[in-house]
Amino acid sequence: HFAYWGAAPQFLLVLTILIAARRGALIAMLAGFAWGLYLDVARAELFGASALILTLAAYFAGVARRQIDLRAIGSLAATTILFTWAGFVGQGLLGLAFTKSFEWSGWVAILVTPFLNAAAITAASAGWDVWGER
Repeated sequence: HFAYWGAAPQFLLVLTILIAARRGALIAMLAGFAWGLYLDVARAELFGASALILTLAAYFAGVARRQIDLRAIGSLAATTILFTWAGFVGQGLLGLAFTKSFEWSGWVAILVTPFLNAAAITAASAGWDVWGER
């Protein structure tokens, strides 16, 4: 567990974005939905929220793949930072809609996790480029 003051990289979000950037939205959406269901079963907060957020992240990363060169590390890291913040806001809004309270992760998680995700996707992308395309 890589948590530090409540902030940890979201490896399943990172892998979902990376698969969407490298292979396309459909495969990433299937993987993101399955991983999201796993996350939703593992924690009993708002069932279905993680599956929806990871599926939407895969879809929008696939859309961004057509507009932006996501093979470049900088654009992939920037996209990951934006999608992480969007995921936090989406999780909060889903909580607001269904449980009548904004699901707040805390300032440390909001400010640090996107950059941890960017570092994780940079490492995962480098590994994918070395071993994944054979």
